Amino acid sequence: MNKQSDGLDDEDVVVIEQRDKKTYIYIGIAAVIGIAAGGLLGGILSGQRWEQAYQSLESRYHQLEQANQKTLVTSDQQTRAQIQQLTKEFDQKLAEEKSHYQQQVDELNAQIATLTQEKSALDKQLSDQQSQMSQVNERNNRLNRQADLQASLFERSRELFQKELKVKQSLESLEKEKETLQQKIKALKKECDLYLEGTSWDAHSDACDQQDEANGRLGKVNQLIRVNQMDLKEIQSLAKELGVE
Repeated sequence: MNKQSDGLDDEDVVVIEQRDKKTYIYIGIAAVIGIAAGGLLGGILSGQRWEQAYQSLESRYHQLEQANQKTLVTSDQQTRAQIQQLTKEFDQKLAEEKSHYQQQVDELNAQIATLTQEKSALDKQLSDQQSQMSQVNERNNRLNRQADLQASLFERSRELFQKELKVKQSLESLEKEKETLQQKIKALKKECDLYLEGTSWDAHSDACDQQDEANGRLGKVNQLIRVNQMDLKEIQSLAKELGVE
């Protein structure tokens, strides 16, 4: 019986040591206890040395308990070793993930820095273009104002030239008329004087009236000449101010 029990115990211990979980250990213990109890009951019923059987059972129980404690210690060591291994693997995997994540973060930061530089360059380029556009617009406005001024100046210059031409033509005509009147007045005065003296039968009786009329016209001509001279002077002054003299 003991030999059979030893064989069963070795087999049960192997089974227990192969298991990594406490549940299978307790199942093995229960199986051994059941077998031993069955043997004891058979011994008692058969009347064969029940006391030795009880002592043998108690001894096997203590051996089994010691084996169970040893198995538990071995299982705890294996569990701790597995936990340490898993922790090591987890820490290694975590370090790899952190390194990979940090690499991605560094790449993203580098891309952000590059994009920031490109944005700054584009902002500067846009600012320069806006400044150039502002300068171009200002120059165009200045040219438009200058063109408008030149057009206005040209129109005024044309008007001034036309007016100056008319005034000069009027002055020239008045000067000729003045010269003619002066000669006519001189002749009429001589004829009037002869008529008044009565020394010449050729003198006309209306010579004095014609003389007066010529003198009146000469006065108006002189007045018109002065007015035209003033107009011409004003036109020349305006032309000088406009730079079209």
